[in-house]
Amino acid sequence: LAEADEKIGKVKIEDQVSEELCESCGRNMVIKMGRYGKFLACPGFPDCRNTKPLFEEVGANCPTCSKPLVVRRSKKGRKFFGCLGYPECDFVSWEMPAPDPCPECQQLMVIKSTKRQKKHVCTNRECRFTKVIEEEA
Repeated sequence: LAEADEKIGKVKIEDQVSEELCESCGRNMVIKMGRYGKFLACPGFPDCRNTKPLFEEVGANCPTCSKPLVVRRSKKGRKFFGCLGYPECDFVSWEMPAPDPCPECQQLMVIKSTKRQKKHVCTNRECRFTKVIEEEA
């Protein structure tokens, strides 16, 4: 195993330059791959040690503060959807948010899936508007 490890060597993943600027030194931050996934890091390491988490946006906005919703992971590794404005805004949802609000009450809609179909369901208990999504072939 050690011999095979020496022959193969390590795979070098190239850093991607992002548009985001480092608050400490002003350089363009780069996207790096770590043990917990992708993150933003300053290319000026070791002089500048600034890092930030890199979040995947869902395409829907938070119903309480209107900031984008992003995919996050719980302590047990389960996906959930939370507001980018955390900790000021504490909105979370276990279901995938739909990009458009409910046409009847303007509340957040979530995507629910069954074996046969996907549908957008309103989160307002009084409204309960449902729209079936046609699968594209």
